Amino acid sequence: MEVSHPERIMFPDVGVTKGDVVAHYERVGDAMLSFVNNRPLTLQRFPRGIAAKGFMQKNAGKHFPDSIARYPVLKRDGTMTNYPVVTRAADLAYLANQGTVTFHMWTATIDTPDRPDWMVIDLDPEADDLAGVRFATTAMRQVLAEFGLAGFVLATGSKGFHIWVPLDGQMAFDQVSLATRALAGLAAARHPTQLTTEFLKKNRTGRVFVDWLRNTGIATVVVPFSIRPRPGAPVAVPLAWDELDSAKPNGWTLADLGDRLEIDSEIPARGVPVKDIVAAARSAGVDLDTPHDRFGRR
Repeated sequence: MEVSHPERIMFPDVGVTKGDVVAHYERVGDAMLSFVNNRPLTLQRFPRGIAAKGFMQKNAGKHFPDSIARYPVLKRDGTMTNYPVVTRAADLAYLANQGTVTFHMWTATIDTPDRPDWMVIDLDPEADDLAGVRFATTAMRQVLAEFGLAGFVLATGSKGFHIWVPLDGQMAFDQVSLATRALAGLAAARHPTQLTTEFLKKNRTGRVFVDWLRNTGIATVVVPFSIRPRPGAPVAVPLAWDELDSAKPNGWTLADLGDRLEIDSEIPARGVPVKDIVAAARSAGVDLDTPHDRFGRR
């Protein structure tokens, strides 16, 4: 596509231009579409590059082409958010040309907005704790496997890893959220010196935060193959599990994406045995009753 101001520097430390960013999204568009297709998106835009202030855009621009659908969601104040919805790979490149650096998506589609078809668990270290976040990701995988759940690991391009678990889309958000909260709590209960579900950073004491809040309502997750607005232009990429011991969360950049598009992240979708998971968590003393909002605040 024709890029406006392709010479504009988007990542000053490595000289990545707007033309480079758009070319990336043209390259990975088909792979990204397998995740974002028919889902509301939030766009993280940096029209002047990441050295300038960026912003999160939830409303589709009036000038966006008709090929980008609008999905209306009523806000608490009575106004409407019209989320952009992409069904064509070419529109990802178009949005990159609008200054989008990172794409964030819902875990449900607009066809079944109350029933997610992804469960995403975020393993978030307090600092750049590579050994700790690898341990946390493996521990979480083991807990998931006990209940017949499997996923792929995503190097987020930031500090941590995500585990993406495909679901059959038959359960409502409240049930998936409860199950994920229980799974996270169970992992933290088994490894209390290494993992935590504590929301406040000051109370984590060096432990990896097992963040289950990506699975509540209209919360979003970073889309695989998105560029992250961090030095070096790192990219969120799927990994094979046997790569985890050598992989870094920010180990792939725009310059060395390599064979990431060849990683097979296809895993059969499954239902979630919520009752079994909740029973196991309660038996381990996990608190599943303290109220919270989607940001973890009580």
